[in-house]
Amino acid sequence: MADVPKSLDDVSSDWLADALGTSIDSIDVHPIAAGEGFMGQLARVRLTSSDPSAPTSVIVKLPTADPGGRFIGEMMRVWEREHCFYRDIAPHMSIRVPTAYVNIAEPPCLVLEDLAPAVVGDHVVGATLDQAERAIDALAVHHAEWFEHPMLSALEWMPGLDDPSVLALKDTFAMGWPMFLERYAGELPDRCLRWCERFVGTIPEWIAGHFDDPITMTHGDFRLDNLFFADDGSIAVIDWQLSMRAPGQGDFVYFCANNFTTEMRRAHEDDLLARYVAGLHAGGVPTHAVTVESVRQGYLEGLVFYAVSFGASLLTIDPANERGAALFDALVRRTFAAVDELDAGLALGYGADD
Repeated sequence: MADVPKSLDDVSSDWLADALGTSIDSIDVHPIAAGEGFMGQLARVRLTSSDPSAPTSVIVKLPTADPGGRFIGEMMRVWEREHCFYRDIAPHMSIRVPTAYVNIAEPPCLVLEDLAPAVVGDHVVGATLDQAERAIDALAVHHAEWFEHPMLSALEWMPGLDDPSVLALKDTFAMGWPMFLERYAGELPDRCLRWCERFVGTIPEWIAGHFDDPITMTHGDFRLDNLFFADDGSIAVIDWQLSMRAPGQGDFVYFCANNFTTEMRRAHEDDLLARYVAGLHAGGVPTHAVTVESVRQGYLEGLVFYAVSFGASLLTIDPANERGAALFDALVRRTFAAVDELDAGLALGYGADD
């Protein structure tokens, strides 16, 4: 078998034929998702084959070639985590995920089902209300299915809140924050920046305070660019590189904090929070285990956490193009607007002007 490709230029018809176990006459490789996903090189590969069982197109996913992205990805073991997800978890999922035709651990390489004609969301544009409701419903189904699931404790590769990569945020913040301030300080509320600087030193203690919270399997990057919407109303979720054992509200926070325009968030975040909790209860999560109040508290605290995480690492990653830069700006501006408008620092015990 030919060598596993390390770049999209290495993807050949001979290698794909061997990997898929089929005959392939020719391939057409189209790089995709530049400025959407920052830990991978992705391409849609169209196949011409005399084998009627062969797929007509696939998605090839390889690790990023960007040094900053490689550093963050290796620290967080993102390629190992996604390999193990498709090996151990994907067959048991209730929500839709792409089929992995090829799943190689080293060097990392995935050949995935092409979900077209389902349409991927656009994080920069922001969610419509219909997209948001479908996404939240899928999230609730997924979190309810894996809520306190006994299988989670057996997955040694899947990190929990005590994972070193989570606790290392304090150190990466020291490296990334000066660049972040140079780029954004003039346009973000001063008190939110102060809350971040105050909070980052307490992250280990803050995380430890949530060790006894009920856990589920979180996605870790639940946003529009990773969601495919089909005409039949179904939704598929891709990019499981950051899956972990954690309280589910982290995914809710990440989606609501920055996948809407600020105006859309203001109008709908309360209703979506209630919808998410109701979906959990409908899926069998005990009503006392997760409440609107507990998720709201987690939402406020999580806003500050994600603001810190963007300050720690975002600008160490190459945005790839103008669309990627626009995505970075959307992540930052929308999240910090939510931190400010919702007085999120108060949920951590800080004063309004600390």
